[in-house]
Amino acid sequence: MILENMRLAALALVLASVIPAYAGGHQKDQGNSHWPHNHPGKPLIKKCTVKHNKNGKDDSNNILAAFKECQKDSIIEFQKVEYNAFTPISLTELDNVIVRFNGNLNLPKDMATVQAAINVTKNQPSVRATYATPWFYIHGTDISIIGSDDFKWGRFNGYGQQWWDIGNRTLRPQLATFNVTNGFLKNLKVIKPVAWGWNLPGQNIRVENHFVDAAPNNGTRETTTSFPFNTDGFNLSGHNITVDRYYGHNGDDCISVINGAKDIVAKNGYCGFSSHGLSIGSLGRNGAVQTVQNVLFKNWTMDGAVYGARFKSWTGGNGFADNITWEDITLVGVSTGIFITQNYYDQDKGPRPANPNNSSTRVSNFHYKNFKGTLGTNWTDGTCISNPCWNYVAGLDEPKSIIFDLYPDTAVNITVSGINIQTNTGSPNTNVLCDPATLVAGEQQTLGFQCANGPFVATSL
Repeated sequence: MILENMRLAALALVLASVIPAYAGGHQKDQGNSHWPHNHPGKPLIKKCTVKHNKNGKDDSNNILAAFKECQKDSIIEFQKVEYNAFTPISLTELDNVIVRFNGNLNLPKDMATVQAAINVTKNQPSVRATYATPWFYIHGTDISIIGSDDFKWGRFNGYGQQWWDIGNRTLRPQLATFNVTNGFLKNLKVIKPVAWGWNLPGQNIRVENHFVDAAPNNGTRETTTSFPFNTDGFNLSGHNITVDRYYGHNGDDCISVINGAKDIVAKNGYCGFSSHGLSIGSLGRNGAVQTVQNVLFKNWTMDGAVYGARFKSWTGGNGFADNITWEDITLVGVSTGIFITQNYYDQDKGPRPANPNNSSTRVSNFHYKNFKGTLGTNWTDGTCISNPCWNYVAGLDEPKSIIFDLYPDTAVNITVSGINIQTNTGSPNTNVLCDPATLVAGEQQTLGFQCANGPFVATSL
C-alpha cells in the first residue's frame, strides 16, 4: 500500500507537468525565446510539404525530396497522416530549417526487412556511443523538429513488440541520431522502438516534452517475457544539451550520458516500467580513454527502476567523469537507489578480465542530493538472463539504498546528503554496500554516510 501510494503521488506530479504540454497548456521556460532554433538573422523563405503515398507504400523518397528542396532557410511540414519510412533515411547539410512534424512515421513491421535495410544502409553509425546504426540520421545547423500538440500525432512507431516477444537482438537499429549544432526537439513521441531511441552527439540542443513508450504489452519488469532490451530514451554525447520534461517507460537507461558529453542538464522527468536509471556511462570499455563532465540530473521520478542514479565504467578503463550531480530524485519501488561501479565486466562471458595497468576511469565531484522514496522487492529485473546476472556485485542479495563498487583510490569528493530511502514496507532501515578500503584517504569524513556493508547510517559532511 505504501509503495502504491508513493507511485500514484509521484505519477500525478509528473503528469501535471508533462502531459499538459501536449495540449498546448505548458508554460515556456524563461530566457529561452530563441527556441525554436532558426537563425535570427536568416529568414525562412521557403516552405515544403512532405507528400504522402496513399497506397501504403514507402514514403522515404517523398521525405528525401522535401528535405532536398527545402534544405536551407525553410519550413518543412509533415501532414497529419501516417507516413511509411521503410528505408533508412539520411538528412544532411540542413541549415536554418524548422520541421513541423504533424504526422506519424512508421518503420517496417517486418523484422527481416528492417534487418536487411540496416545491414546495408550508409547512415552514419554513432561513433561515440558505439551503439547501432540509426534509421534516421539528421545533420546540420539551426534545426528544429516540433511534433504535434495532439498526443496521437508526432509519433515514431517502431513496432518493437514483436522483436521483444522473441528476444531478437540482431541487427537492431537505433531510432535516430540528431547530430546538429543549435537544435530543438519538442513534443516527439517514440512508440514501441526496436531498441535505442535518440542519440544526440551535437551541441547547443534543447529537448522539451519527450515521450517514450517502450513497455511491453504482455510482460512485467520481473520477467524476461518480451523484455524491451536496450530501449534507452536518450544517449547524450554532445555539448550543452538540455532535456526538459521527459516521460517514458522503458527497459534501459532513460538518459544515458556517454563518452564526450559535457555541460548536460536533464530535468523534470519520469521513468517507468524498468528503467536502468539516470546514467553516466558506460565508460572505458577495453581500456578506452573516455570522459564525461558537468552533468546535472534534477527533479526526476524513478518508478520501478533497477537504478535511480547510476555510474558504470569497465574494469581497466581510463579517462574520467567529473562534476556530476543527481538532485531531488523520487524513488518508487527501485532496486538500488544510488549506484557506482568502476569494475564492470560481462559476467556472462567469463571471469573478470585482467587489469595489468591497474587503471580505472576516475570519478570526482559526484553529488547525490535529496533522494526520497522506496525500494522494491527485487534487486534486478527481466534483463537478468545469465548466471551470474549482468548487474551482480558481491553481497547483492536484496534491494539496497546505495552501492559503491569503487576501484581503490580513484574516486574523490563524493557526497551524499538528504537521503530518505525506505524499504518497500516503509521501514527506514535500508542497507548499503561499500568497501571502506577502496576510499581515498579522508573521503569518509565528507562522504555523508558510513561506508560499510550493512545498514545505511548518515554522517555529517
